[in-house]
Amino acid sequence: NQVVCMASIIEEEAYIDSDRAKIASVIYNRLAAGMRLQLDSTVIYALNGTAGEHLSTTDTQVQSPYNTYLNNGLPPGPISNPGLASLQAAAAPEQTSYMYYVLTSKDGSQTFCTTYDEFLAAKETYKQVFGVQ
Repeated sequence: NQVVCMASIIEEEAYIDSDRAKIASVIYNRLAAGMRLQLDSTVIYALNGTAGEHLSTTDTQVQSPYNTYLNNGLPPGPISNPGLASLQAAAAPEQTSYMYYVLTSKDGSQTFCTTYDEFLAAKETYKQVFGVQ
């Protein structure tokens, strides 16, 4: 059940197949470190698809067991129907030290980061590329 739940998140978080195992790695690494997952896809699910193009801080405060910004661990169930590539990534994640990732290109490429400072720099790239304040 947990692998399917994780795969459903990977399905919604990944834009490029080659990123799926890295995203799985980040999820496993955060769980092992006791960090909240803080994944946008779970908030979008909690908001029943009513979120705008970019999540706001207010969006991340929605009260729901699916909101991984507020709740520890995986959500109580899947947030989508995962495909085979996401199931494989959840079952066999890449072995990395990545703790974060950020969408940084309009082609769907993500930047994977080990440190919070790297994450903040990647987030600035996201803002520049997508014109977000």
